[in-house]
Amino acid sequence: MGKKRNKKAIIITALVMLAGILLVLAGIFGGSIAGLFFKGFDPKNITPDVVGKNIRTDIMVDYDDLDLENKAVQNFGDHEEVYMITLDLSALSESDRRLYYSKITQHITIDGTLRPMGDDEYNEVAESMFRHYDYIYYNKVEDGSWAGRTLEEFHDMLIHEYFLLLPYCFEVRSIEAFNWMPFIPAGIILFVLSLIVEICFVFKLKKRIVLPIVYGLLVVVPAALLFNHIRTMLTVKKAGDGLYTMKNIECTDTDGMLGSGASTIEELMDWIFNNHLYGIRPRFELERYGCSAFAAVTPEGEHLFGRNFDYPETDTLLIHSHPDGCYESIGVADLGVLGVGQIHPISPDSPLGRLLMVITPYLIVDGMNEKGVGAGILEIAIEETHQDNGKPDLLVFCAVRAILDKCASVDEALALLDSYDIHSGMSVTYHLFITDRSGRYVVVEWLDGKMIVTEHPCCTNSVIAPGEYHDKGLRDNRLPTMEKCLGNSNILTSKEAMELLEKVKDNRLTEWSCVYNLEDFSVSICMDGDYTKVYTYNVKELR
Repeated sequence: MGKKRNKKAIIITALVMLAGILLVLAGIFGGSIAGLFFKGFDPKNITPDVVGKNIRTDIMVDYDDLDLENKAVQNFGDHEEVYMITLDLSALSESDRRLYYSKITQHITIDGTLRPMGDDEYNEVAESMFRHYDYIYYNKVEDGSWAGRTLEEFHDMLIHEYFLLLPYCFEVRSIEAFNWMPFIPAGIILFVLSLIVEICFVFKLKKRIVLPIVYGLLVVVPAALLFNHIRTMLTVKKAGDGLYTMKNIECTDTDGMLGSGASTIEELMDWIFNNHLYGIRPRFELERYGCSAFAAVTPEGEHLFGRNFDYPETDTLLIHSHPDGCYESIGVADLGVLGVGQIHPISPDSPLGRLLMVITPYLIVDGMNEKGVGAGILEIAIEETHQDNGKPDLLVFCAVRAILDKCASVDEALALLDSYDIHSGMSVTYHLFITDRSGRYVVVEWLDGKMIVTEHPCCTNSVIAPGEYHDKGLRDNRLPTMEKCLGNSNILTSKEAMELLEKVKDNRLTEWSCVYNLEDFSVSICMDGDYTKVYTYNVKELR
């Protein structure tokens, strides 16, 4: 009888272990799988009896964000025929709007009214989509594959063939979505507990002795392996809506990063997660972004570095870092690339969100160090950079971290960059804006395999270097606006520097604007285009 009971117990605990695994899988994929079994109204056959009536429908969230306030275009079709309908989210609370954006590829239920759009509204939505996708046209023209095709032809093809933008707007009043995330920790706990019990049954161990030891190891071993990570997690503080601060406690290895040989984003992320989180990897999403940067000097002689970061809705982390053998620095990172944020699957206030913040010092996009060197990375929508000069490989995303940790001047930063073969990704390239407290400023670009250095006090998302590539990329009025405001002297007060960032902001995409004071090692930052609230930190407050 004892053996039968033991065999039955082994089978039961094995089934419980399987249930734990299924719970984890449900937490990760449940929303996407559920979306496969729900169908909304048919966009192919919108009849008069549907228009103007209340509609409650299930959808798989698949949208293009617009640079129009509280609007998105949602795919109501399938992979063969993509029917896009404009969603008006203005009636929703801020939390419900964030919920919609966070459920990409997952099932939700929306309730609202379908109405026809007038010509002006339809054209406004179409123009927003054109602005979002015009880089495709320019890239195709530059590589010769669309020679002779006009921009107007591309626009017509975009909304009538690629996406089939329908002349209807769905005014959303409410959103419902099941939260699958709690299944993940529940499944992990259930699996671990049942595994321990299973081991006791299989090897006939005394549970009253084994269980306390195993439970103790479950606490002690992770604490030992992640000691500095846990210390860093405990320094995270919420400073305001969408803004967090963190002290990086010995959680970066800049020399290891520089020696990793990473030449693609995937290789960089593999190195980071293998070296810091034992190969455990979340989703990594890097979208294309537009930014602005400039250098100025105050009437009192203090040197400033200004920067706008333009990106889809995300949360922001201000990081203090001072690893052994490196200069002390302040940098800013976007949390959304790791899936962390209020509109992303992982909350920045959750333990998992805090753990992922530990690796963000590698992903900073602007910052300054104790020697008064400021640097930022900005996109240029031209062909990728992949140098091949026989030097060690370095992904351009690593450059800001390396410069802040290793360089005491612009000249040292240029020497560091020139010692590597630089690589970009995402079908675009990037340039770096670098300045220091001596007043020197440069824009570093990689064109036709060569590193080009241009002394210019500002840049956005088009090529600065003179020659055949000059002005290529994203051309708009931000660069002339900055050049005019800076004039010949580049003299601005700190307040005027922030006002200049406000002048060149993107109403839809500017996530943060910061002004670094290279003299007193401080930074002022505004979030989400709100220039009425300025967060100011000197390095002593972040240590």
